[in-house]
Amino acid sequence: MKKTAVLIYDSFCNFEFSVALEIFALSGKELTIFGRTKEPMRSEEGLLVVPDKAIEEIDISEYDSLLLPGAMDIRDSIEDKKMIEFIRLFEDKVIGAISIAPILLVRAGLLNGKPFMAGINKEELMEEGFSEEDLAKMVGWDDNLQNPIEEGYIITNNIITSISYNFVKWGLAFGRMLGIEIPPATFGL
Repeated sequence: MKKTAVLIYDSFCNFEFSVALEIFALSGKELTIFGRTKEPMRSEEGLLVVPDKAIEEIDISEYDSLLLPGAMDIRDSIEDKKMIEFIRLFEDKVIGAISIAPILLVRAGLLNGKPFMAGINKEELMEEGFSEEDLAKMVGWDDNLQNPIEEGYIITNNIITSISYNFVKWGLAFGRMLGIEIPPATFGL
């Protein structure tokens, strides 16, 4: 079984990908935590995590998927060309992105103009230089509060996106995309 790469960045949100990580543990799926460097990073919750590898150490043939957690602020990551290139390596693999992380996929050119969900509003992203074309089919935070997507996530080809409060549904669906079936009751659904 191939591994899942988990990319972390400053202020990543631990709870948003906790269900996905637990699914991997229950199924025996290996993962590797990547960072820009191997320097410790602090999560939004204050957890200090040391990446297993730096992004340039990847052998893409070992991986079938990428997991991108949300974060309080990913502006530095969005502007980091090496991180965006790392993400592009997974273009033909299963990618799970939650909260603000789908914006990294837009920056990488993997979701531009395609349906996706993100835990931010379009107007805020337009102020950051994203175009209306890039975000045309985005379901943002306020959009989802007003008209919730019943499934709790959006799957576009090989990419699954969601917002923070749907982390359980998203984690279960991400697992299913990788052939891992865990009963929803395991996580209270």
